[in-house]
Amino acid sequence: MKLSLVTFFCFCISISAYSQSYQEHFERGITLQKESDLEGSESEFAKAIFYDPYNPLPYYERGVVRLRLYKLYEAIEDFNKAIEYEHPMVVLSISNRGSAWQELGEYEKALTDFDHSISIDSGCYLAYSNRGHLKYLLEDFDGALTDFEKAIKLASTYGSPYTGRGLIKFDKGDMKGAMKDYEKAISLDPSDPQPYSNRGGIKKEKGDLEGALKDYTLATEVDPYFADGYYNKGTILDKQSKFEEAILEYSKALKLSPYDVNAYSNRGVSKARSTPNDYFGAIVDFARVVELDPENVLAFNNLGLTRANLGDFEKSIPDLSKAIELDPTYAFAYRNRGKSYAKLDQLDKACIDFMKAIELGDDFSIELKKEFCTDK
Repeated sequence: MKLSLVTFFCFCISISAYSQSYQEHFERGITLQKESDLEGSESEFAKAIFYDPYNPLPYYERGVVRLRLYKLYEAIEDFNKAIEYEHPMVVLSISNRGSAWQELGEYEKALTDFDHSISIDSGCYLAYSNRGHLKYLLEDFDGALTDFEKAIKLASTYGSPYTGRGLIKFDKGDMKGAMKDYEKAISLDPSDPQPYSNRGGIKKEKGDLEGALKDYTLATEVDPYFADGYYNKGTILDKQSKFEEAILEYSKALKLSPYDVNAYSNRGVSKARSTPNDYFGAIVDFARVVELDPENVLAFNNLGLTRANLGDFEKSIPDLSKAIELDPTYAFAYRNRGKSYAKLDQLDKACIDFMKAIELGDDFSIELKKEFCTDK
C-alpha cells in the first residue's frame, strides 16, 4: 500500500519581499495545488523560480507537487535545492525528501532523512509520522506505533498518524479500533485519500463490497492523483465480475504509477477473464510484470496459463517451468504444466506433474491424474 503524501503550505509571504511577477506565479501555484491541478501548479512554481531562483519556497512547494505526481527524482532535486538555504521549511524539505526515497524503495536513505529531521526539530510531528509509516513497512510495528503516538501527542489535530495507528490495529485484528482511527483521520483532514482507502479495506474484509467501492471512489475524488484508490476500485470491480470496468480502473492507476506490478498483474487477469477474452492483452501485461520483477512466480504462471488458453502449449511450458524453478512448492504451476504436456501427448511428463501437484495439496489434479495417467 502506498503512503499518502502530506503537504504543508506556506501562505505567509510578504509581497514587499518579492517581485510582483514572482508573487503572482507563486500564489497561483498554491491555489492550483489546493485545487489538485498539479500539472498547472508545477508550471506556476517553475515560473516563480524563473523570477526568483534563489528563493527556497517555490522549490519546496514544487517538490511537494512532484511527490504527488510521482515524479520522485525531480521532487528530490527540488527538496535538495530548498535544503541549501536557511529557512523554516528545511526540516519539512528533509522529511518530504525522505518520503520520496521511501516511494523509490530506498528505505535506508528515507530513514536517514526522517531521523535527521527529528534531530533538527524534535517537535516535527510530520517526521515522526513519516518515520512511523516507514517502520510499518519494515515490519517494526512497535517502533511504528511509538512514532505514531508521538506524532499524535505533538499534533493531535494532524490526521496521518491516526491512519498509521489504524493500520497497526487492523493487523492485530482490532477492526473497531482501526475504523475509529480512520474516521478520526478523515474528520481531521477530509482531503487525505488514505484513510478513506483504508476504511474501504475494512469494509472489503467484512464482505461489504459496495461500501468498499464507495470509499475507494471517495479517495479518488478527494485526490484524483491517488493511484491506490483506482487500483483498489479495480479489485472490487473484478470481484463483481465487472472486468471491463476493472480494466479501466487499473489503467488509471498505471497512468499515475507506471511501475506497479500488482496493477499490471491484476489488469492482465481481468483482460483474460473479460468477454471476449483478451488473452493477447493479458500476455502483454504479464510480460510487463516479469520485466519489472523477474522473480514474480505468479506472473510466469499466468503467462504460461494464458499461452495455453491460446492453444500455444509449447510456449506455455517454459513459462510454467520458470514459475516452478522460482518456487518448487507452487502446486498450480505443476498442474498447469501437466495440462500443457497432456495436450502435447507427453503423458509421462504430464503425470509426473499431476502427481507433484497432488503431493503439494492440489486436489484438482486428482481428476486430471485419473483422466490421463495409466496408473490411476
